Parts: sequence; C-alpha cells; structure tokens
Amino acid sequence: MKSFSFYNISIAIVTLIYGLFIFSYPPSYFNDDSLFLANGILNFSVVDFSPQFPGYPTIIILGKALNFFFDNHKYSLFALSAGAGILLPIILFLYVKTIKNIKVAFFTFLLSISSVYLLNISLSMLSESVGLFFFFLSLYLLEVQKYKLSGIILAVAFFARPSYLIFYLAGLAYLYFYKKDSIKDVLIPYIFTAILFLIFIYLSNGMLYFYEAKRFIIGHFGIWGTGQYSELSWLNRIFIIENFPFTFLIFFFKTFFLKHKEKYSLLYILFFSYLLWILLAQNPDNTRHLVPLVFIANILLSTILQNQKLMLYILVCFNLTYTLSYRVNISPIEQIISKIKTTDRIIFSNRSINILKNNLNTTVFDNYYKDSSTYYKQSRAYYEITSKKPIKKVFETFKGRFLGEDNYYLISSKE
Repeated sequence: MKSFSFYNISIAIVTLIYGLFIFSYPPSYFNDDSLFLANGILNFSVVDFSPQFPGYPTIIILGKALNFFFDNHKYSLFALSAGAGILLPIILFLYVKTIKNIKVAFFTFLLSISSVYLLNISLSMLSESVGLFFFFLSLYLLEVQKYKLSGIILAVAFFARPSYLIFYLAGLAYLYFYKKDSIKDVLIPYIFTAILFLIFIYLSNGMLYFYEAKRFIIGHFGIWGTGQYSELSWLNRIFIIENFPFTFLIFFFKTFFLKHKEKYSLLYILFFSYLLWILLAQNPDNTRHLVPLVFIANILLSTILQNQKLMLYILVCFNLTYTLSYRVNISPIEQIISKIKTTDRIIFSNRSINILKNNLNTTVFDNYYKDSSTYYKQSRAYYEITSKKPIKKVFETFKGRFLGEDNYYLISSKE
C-alpha cells in the first residue's frame, strides 16, 4: 500500500509540474497542418483544407467543445493536443501496470514524461497526442476486459489519427489469434461509433469528401507523402543521440523477446508492423512519425532494466537534458513573422505558406515553384524563408522548440 501511494503521489506531482511547464508555452503553429486543424474547429470542410484529409473528426468535435468555453480556436486546439500529451504517460502507466507490474509501469511513466518526443507532440498542435492517448486508453480497457468500451475508444482513436491504420489492422490480427472470444464485443461498438463519425464527415462535406480522398491518397503515395524528394532518410532520424537509451533494446532483445513473448505479443506486433509502415510509407522529414515506436520502446526498456534503478534514473536525466535544452517558446515560422510583420517585401518560402499568408500583408510565393520564384526575385526586394540551411548566403537562424521542429533560416535580399 505504501509503494502504491508513493507511485500515485509521485505521478500526480510530476504530471502537474509537466502540465504547468507545457502550458507556460503560448499556442504556436508548427506548420500549415496545425493551422488547418485549428481552422477546422471553426469550419469543418476537408475540401477547403479545414483541415486536410482525412479530416480528424475526433479532434474537430473535441476542439469545438473546448472552443465553446475558450472562444479561441487556436487555443482550443492547443489545450486539446497539449492536454492529451500531458496525460499520455498516465495512460501508459495504467496499461503497463495491468500487463506487467507497477514498478515497470512507473519507470515507463518516467521515461515517457521526460522524453523529448513527448514535448514534440505536446506543443505541435497536431493529431499525434490525441490519437496516441485514446489508442493506449483503448489498449488498457482491452486488458481489463472492458471490451465494448475499448471498441468505442478505438474508434475515437482512429478518427483522431487515421494514419495509424496499421495499428488497427495489426490489432485485429492480435485479437483473432490471442483473444478471439473478445472480437465481437470490440468490433460491434467500434463499427457503430465509426459509422457515427462517418455520418458527421458526410453531413459536413458531402460527396466531395470522397473525391478529395482519392486526390489526397494518390498524392501522398505518389508525390509528396513518402519522402521521394526528401534529403533525409529514416536512418538519419533513428540514429541520433537522443535515441541512445534504446540501444539497450538491441543488446538484450533476444533474451527479452523469449522471456516476455506471451505478455508483450501485442506490443511486438504493433512495434514491428508500424516500423515497417513508416519505412515504406511515411516521410522521414517528419520526426513525429517515430513517436509511437518511442513509447512502445519505453515499455520494453523499462522491463529490461526494471532491476537497474540507477541506470533508469540516469536515462531519465539523459532525456531531461535534451528536453530542457530547447530555449524558444514559439515556432520558427511565428518568430519570423514577428520579425518581419510590417514588411512590404515579397516573401518566398518552402514551408508554412498559409501561416505566412494569414499573418502578413504582402505577397507570399511558394518556393517549390522554382521558375516563378526566380522570375519574381529579379524585380523586387524580398525575404526568403527556408528550412534548408543556406551555404553561401547571409541569413538569420530561428530555432525550433523541440526535436523535430526544424530550424528556419531567413535570407534578406539587397535593397
């Protein structure tokens, strides 16, 4: 009982501190996708990119509910995504306590709440934090045999972050092979809830939603979404110093896998199916795609090192060193906007075009279109914004708030 009280009191205090830390930041758009999500809270129209496909109706509905109180769609999205990020480690604690024990659950909590990746999804105002919060909540409910409620929450999770589709397919396979008796109780509430979400999408967007779905899916897998034109690879994203703690998984994995094969079979299925998914079908420009792997890896790492308390606390301090190393409190694009707010120069950018257009009273060009950009640069003074560090030109640097928020660089033409 004493240890139970210690864990619960510690978790409450640490979560409160982390929550105050996150809400000390002002809401700040990570990129155009976060702007689109916030706009969707006011006017849900996937065709008008408010937000982009697939629409994220869970976030829109919850955001609208919060906006009833805040009357500020930007802050409502921030409160929702940040709140889900803050509470996610608690859900991980409850889940791991159920499948393993309270000590491993507590270490998972500490590794997760100190993670630089949690800072990413808590501040970016995107769908990852909400999707993962409800997904792990559904896994917890599945473990405590609340199958019907688990099915409902699974649908809520899916419509918060549909690009985690591979999780649901892998989970269905797990249910079939390991919990066949629960499939009916999970699937029927899931399907019923999913239908309600689809009705909401259809009433808001009509048949144009399906045309946009076709355009977006073809574009994602054929043009922009899988990193065909990226200068990075997943090796660049995975083998970084911030991921050093996970090297312990490599050294102990064979023994660990055999010892925990039964209890952790679902986590193994989810981890390796999602790893394959991002390697084949996700853009390495976006670090946030790694986030689900990180939290599953935290569970595995806590189990491997559960009797190495000193090492685990060292890893928590290691995480905090990088989490607290970031010094700015608004996104690079909003830092730049603050600096050039009154400019009459034309703007060229390779990122966050819509944020710039919404906040500046000047012409903004997408630098993706090289020929037109080159032509217009010849006629007027301009600012150029890029996420690729210039080599020869003079520039100013605007740093990101967290791992995965790339620095932006501002180049000023001669008058």
